[in-house]
Amino acid sequence: MTRGIKRAAWILNTCGFVFYLAWLATMGDRQILREQDGIVYFLPVIPFFFVYMLMIDPKPAKPEPSAPVAKPAGHDDGHDPA
Repeated sequence: MTRGIKRAAWILNTCGFVFYLAWLATMGDRQILREQDGIVYFLPVIPFFFVYMLMIDPKPAKPEPSAPVAKPAGHDDGHDPA
């Protein structure tokens, strides 16, 4: 995904999320948090969070440390022990 497309999707998702929350805020005459079926009004918020999670760049995997290579017996590495 190119940087421009990602930025446009991020802005569009944010605008949609803000407008949806503003629409919820205008429903002041209903007590949606106190009604049993009030959760239905908050379910559309979940896809907004999924879009945000999918747009975050993954962390690069840490390279696993390789096991030390054992030197064969009698191997001379060029250093004098003296």
